[in-house]
Amino acid sequence: MIYVGIDVASEKHDFFMMTDNGEVYKSSSITIANNETGYQSLCRAISEFCTTTNDENVRIGLESTGIYHQNILTYLVASGYEVELINPILTNMFAKSSKVHHPKTDNLDSQNICKFLIDHKADFKPYSLSLYNISELKSLERARFSVIEDLRKAKLHLYTLIKKIFPEYLKMFSNLYGITSLNILKKYPTPDKIVSARDASLVSLLHGHCKCSVTDLKEAAKHSIGIYFSSSPFEIRDAIAVIEFSQNRVQGYNDEIKRIVNAVAPNLLSIPGIGTVTAGMILGEIGDISRFHSAEALVSYAGIDIETYQSGKYIATDCYISKKGSRYLRYALFQVARIAWMFDDKFKAYYNKKKAEGKHHYVIIGHLEKKIIRVIYSILKNGSTYSIDKNLTA
Repeated sequence: MIYVGIDVASEKHDFFMMTDNGEVYKSSSITIANNETGYQSLCRAISEFCTTTNDENVRIGLESTGIYHQNILTYLVASGYEVELINPILTNMFAKSSKVHHPKTDNLDSQNICKFLIDHKADFKPYSLSLYNISELKSLERARFSVIEDLRKAKLHLYTLIKKIFPEYLKMFSNLYGITSLNILKKYPTPDKIVSARDASLVSLLHGHCKCSVTDLKEAAKHSIGIYFSSSPFEIRDAIAVIEFSQNRVQGYNDEIKRIVNAVAPNLLSIPGIGTVTAGMILGEIGDISRFHSAEALVSYAGIDIETYQSGKYIATDCYISKKGSRYLRYALFQVARIAWMFDDKFKAYYNKKKAEGKHHYVIIGHLEKKIIRVIYSILKNGSTYSIDKNLTA
């Protein structure tokens, strides 16, 4: 078996090759450029070493380094090589355990990755293009989170403007950000413009979630205590433009996430409370399910395990979840748990049992999160589907 260790950087990469019996390709690491020419020279070197050693079995390892590993990783997997993406914490611990004094250079790092592969040959987990799709979900979900935050800020900005310019307007609609409300504000952004508007024009816009009539709206505008300036119409229309732009972006992300989830793990959608967006967040944050040896390891990774504290005879009774893992995964699990118990009798029976014991609603939701993540582990591990139970009594 030939092992290739690659130390990844932004502009260049260093690689080192050796066989499991100690035969090396060169005495030291070789540097290649982070471009197609560099990748091709790496593949030629691997082919050359395969010919020299009469061994076609190749395993490649490289560390997970933010965005810098993604291009070469995808290139090598697409070229037919078995590649493992390694947690740099593991290789660092391995290097420190090998020597008391551990110098760090790109040359030595690639050699260390190579030796790590040999030492952990039984634990080798090749990366696949399906895992690339899961990484893609992680990127999409986190970018979506950012857009959602932009949308929240834009809505808050519009609310603040209306509160100052036309506070009475807020009582006219059940949803300030609904299509009807936004269309009226775009055409008649200030009270004086509503007062002077033709009734027929307002009637054509007033539909949907509206609590008022044209008369009510005009009366509120006529007697409004709002303060506005010549620039106020521009501010309101600009805030609405940002809202609509962000909403379109969110929908675009939702469509992309749905496409990937349906291709990678549609069975996850069988769990009550999980939609395509939530499924994408869960898949993206968990990554390769084979990394976890048990459901409890996944519970710990999510940071919803209980931290215990004991010192001598003292054992803490007020314990909280560790929150060590991904906050995005915890957020997704919370969203699932608060809905799942309403639609599945097994979860509902558990909820009612804990409620009868006097547990607070959110404490029970926390317990349900653990149950749900164990179900997720089983489904992803076995490729199975969840069956909603509708036969249990609460």
